[in-house]
Amino acid sequence: MSRFMQIDLKLLPLYGSGGLRHAFPNLASWLKACGRDRLLREEPPLYQLVESLERLATDPAVPAPTKAGLMRLLPRFSRIRDEAREHLLSYRLKDLDACLYRLEDLFQDLEKELEW
Repeated sequence: MSRFMQIDLKLLPLYGSGGLRHAFPNLASWLKACGRDRLLREEPPLYQLVESLERLATDPAVPAPTKAGLMRLLPRFSRIRDEAREHLLSYRLKDLDACLYRLEDLFQDLEKELEW
């Protein structure tokens, strides 16, 4: 690494003008119902949101029936996020991009699972 410079590679959310609430309205409603308004305000990238989903899955305050769809998809969320992390750390950007597309598709699946 250079003495005066470093490479900074980070994932930024691009939800559009309506934000996370518009891109994933069912997920946003569920997060609000679970008391996770902070996530709606901060709008983290989907990559980071996986960690919050993992916490919600084990949170006893979240009723089990409301997280049934999440529980079905959670292993895939974790696996894709971990794979993306490996690509990010190794600067394999093409592979990372493919993982991020798969992660977005999985969030679309979760959005369908959370229809009220």
